[in-house]
Amino acid sequence: MPAGNHQAGFSYLLLLAWLSVLALMMLRSQDHLRTEWRQEREEQLMFAGDQIREAIQKYRDNPAGNKCFPINFQQLVNDRRFTAPRYLLRQHYPDPFGKKGGWGMIYDDKGRWTGVYSQGTGKPLKKEGFAKIYQDFKKAGSYAGWKFKVDDDPNAPLPATCNSR
Repeated sequence: MPAGNHQAGFSYLLLLAWLSVLALMMLRSQDHLRTEWRQEREEQLMFAGDQIREAIQKYRDNPAGNKCFPINFQQLVNDRRFTAPRYLLRQHYPDPFGKKGGWGMIYDDKGRWTGVYSQGTGKPLKKEGFAKIYQDFKKAGSYAGWKFKVDDDPNAPLPATCNSR
């Protein structure tokens, strides 16, 4: 019987080890990409939510001084209460984590729209580095806890009494 090759199968074993390492690297890469995707969505959420909150505040700080709250996004995108329209919000920003891009609406006890929150149910990655007005976000257990709202004003006119052309 001829003497066999003592190194038979070594290349196969090396190939299996190399493929295992490659598979592990790809899994780690997917985790990294998923984390980056969530961080980008969190940045988009912070930007859009803050823009909406600022637009609601600007709507209230109008030249007529009536301190009305808006009733929908269209009033923020195109405020037609005056002869010259005001554009307080560039566009209707979607909720990056919400289903179908819809925001959760925050109303005070009299039905005035005071802000928005994300409909996302995931746990936020960001825990530090929030602006002073958003310090409560540190304690949020989900994106729904990130509430972008203006201060309540019990003396503000009710939506039905405001001119909302």
